[in-house]
Amino acid sequence: MVYLLVGIAMLTSVVGFVLIDRHYQQVAVDQARMNAETVTSLVDNARRAYSKVLSELKSQTRLVTAHDHAINDGVIPNPATFSIELAKSVSSVKQRVWMYSYHPFPWRKDTAVPKNDHETEALAQLTASPKEPYIRILNEGPEKKFFYAKAIVMNDASCVDCHNNHPDSVKVSWKIGDTRAVLATVSSLKYEQKFSLWFIFGFISFLSLFCVALYLKKNQEWLLSEIAGRTDPLTKIPNRISINEQINQQFNHHKETHKALGVMMIDIDNFKDINDNYGHDIGDKCIIAVANALSAELRTNNDYVARWGGEEFLVLLHDTNIEAAKAVANRLLNTVHRKKITKHNLLVTFSIGIVVASPHQVNSCEEMIQQADQALLKAKAVGKNCYVMNENK
Repeated sequence: MVYLLVGIAMLTSVVGFVLIDRHYQQVAVDQARMNAETVTSLVDNARRAYSKVLSELKSQTRLVTAHDHAINDGVIPNPATFSIELAKSVSSVKQRVWMYSYHPFPWRKDTAVPKNDHETEALAQLTASPKEPYIRILNEGPEKKFFYAKAIVMNDASCVDCHNNHPDSVKVSWKIGDTRAVLATVSSLKYEQKFSLWFIFGFISFLSLFCVALYLKKNQEWLLSEIAGRTDPLTKIPNRISINEQINQQFNHHKETHKALGVMMIDIDNFKDINDNYGHDIGDKCIIAVANALSAELRTNNDYVARWGGEEFLVLLHDTNIEAAKAVANRLLNTVHRKKITKHNLLVTFSIGIVVASPHQVNSCEEMIQQADQALLKAKAVGKNCYVMNENK
């Protein structure tokens, strides 16, 4: 639960920052598109109007148009030249506007052709489908750029006739509806985050994380309290409360599996004499040494050892049998024989009472503990430093 809350808080922060960033990126894209549509429509509409006026004037006068009008007196620009020069005039540092084509006239073959992949792709798409604009976000250099292109379509018979009959025309099979060229614009895609929104979201994220941290602190205190309530303060192994919970859980589990459960009741031999002769500090060291020995010799993580009280310990064996329980008991007895309490070179022994039974052989886990305790008393009576098995038939 704790990790889930931390994960949710962190994920919320990350998602929030990403969404805000994407929002401002989209605002920048929408603004760039609006600017591109405005400027390209301006140039295209001016081209259409200019072409229409020229068509009417040519039918009434000897009006001369040419691409090199600037060096010839009495000559005005043709529609294509007018459009190219108008696009150049509305360009700026922030937004470049230009025209290019598959079939430029010879004098424009170096300037009015696609120069890169996205320009080529735009021309191909707009040639095949001139109604929809071509839009791409370009990752070129340190900043993103917005590329927008629209088709310049042959929209009247006079335009088609002019291109098909011009002596320098590269293509002479034009028809109405063909894409003659592409009117393109590219601009820097910059956006600024609103500080107020960043601040509000940052504050909300901080508040969320603070609440999570507060919850974790309280939960940690509760968890430490729970651990302390189930741990023996001297030996740092589980206490009687903890082992009782484990016995009940395992007993109920074994009711379903019909497997045997083992309980060992262990008591340090002559512990009162140790306390009387060497003092309670040495007695405590004996208890700690036995607890460490028992913990080290358990078979698996499914076996449990706990301090039952005073100098008594209880070991719970999961999925066991009589022979396996005897083997564990012998190993425990041999291990503790090698334990010496420093300074006094004191050898410690203990006695073990064992019961192995499946839940259908006994009425409750309390009955198993009672039988193990009875077996322990027998082990004490026969000489200590041994184990006695209370076998259920």
